[in-house]
Amino acid sequence: MTFEYLRQSFFFFRQHFVTLAAIQIPFLALIGILGFVLHGNATSGEAEAAAGGFLLLGLLQLGLLPLYWGATIFYMQSVLDGKPLTPMNAISLGMTSWGRLLVTYILNGLAVLLGLIALIVPGVVVGVRLAFADYICVLENKSATESIKQSWSQTQPYFWMMLQGFILIFLSLFLLEMLIQQIIGSNVVGMLLSLIVDFCGVMLTVFGFRVFSAMREGQ
Repeated sequence: MTFEYLRQSFFFFRQHFVTLAAIQIPFLALIGILGFVLHGNATSGEAEAAAGGFLLLGLLQLGLLPLYWGATIFYMQSVLDGKPLTPMNAISLGMTSWGRLLVTYILNGLAVLLGLIALIVPGVVVGVRLAFADYICVLENKSATESIKQSWSQTQPYFWMMLQGFILIFLSLFLLEMLIQQIIGSNVVGMLLSLIVDFCGVMLTVFGFRVFSAMREGQ
């Protein structure tokens, strides 16, 4: 079943590549370009300025992520409903869930971090068990705490399948990113290729949404 859901997720990604790219690439490109500039400043000796810049970049990334993430979720649901949104409409809807999704993302991150600090395995378990929280928050208009509690209860039957899928996608992207860094390095071409890999990370969201949709269909 894991490979079937992965196949379906890849098919969705391929079929809707242009729209997904239009939703996510502008935000990822902004973050990537700023990171590339800051990295150049750090290597040229402006370490203090770069450190402050990286902090601001992290905050910017944290602020933008719920916007394009929420937009992506709204778009995937609109395709499922047979009424696909345009990229701008999806981003507009993403703004409506920005605050809730930001809090959900932060609480998820803290829970996973605590699990990783305790031991690696608990962190992985928590990450998978909370994988539905973003979809619940956006599509069911639930608060961060409600979304996390609901995700924890609903993901149990799908845990091993989701774990396998997430690991396969993550390892594929990680190895591809390492290959780019080893062969091309940190230059403009490397930045552009890394941007593409970052965008392909949407496969994690698509796969999680496919399992979430299957869970809802089975209710």
